[in-house]
Amino acid sequence: MTEKIANAGKISRTYGTDVTIHRSEIHIINLIGDYTGLHISEIARKFGVTKGAISQTLKRLERKGLVEKHLDETNNTRLLVKLTDKGMKAYTNHEAYHKEYDQEIFSYLNNLSAHELEVLITFMEKASNMADRHL
Repeated sequence: MTEKIANAGKISRTYGTDVTIHRSEIHIINLIGDYTGLHISEIARKFGVTKGAISQTLKRLERKGLVEKHLDETNNTRLLVKLTDKGMKAYTNHEAYHKEYDQEIFSYLNNLSAHELEVLITFMEKASNMADRHL
């Protein structure tokens, strides 16, 4: 199971566009779609990475036609990022993807008894702590 989870991050999708979108890219698209008017520093802060790392990813997303940057009218030293129409399509299709594929697990979890859910939560916490020690 851990191998499947680790390898899931390597799968790229198009999300209804004409370009390949990597996992790290779609999550930045998702953040921009959720919060309008974000600047590069805010995106970096929310992901816990450097501004340089976000800038590189945003340049790739710009070349793919998924985002565009423009100067913040209230602060000329900041660039704001927004989704293009193609970026919005990827955002919407990513949301639909999760809605469809996450439904099965949510349905399963909703049908667990309180005791079963408690056991599962305890297991997940222990597994997460073990994984943290291996990173």
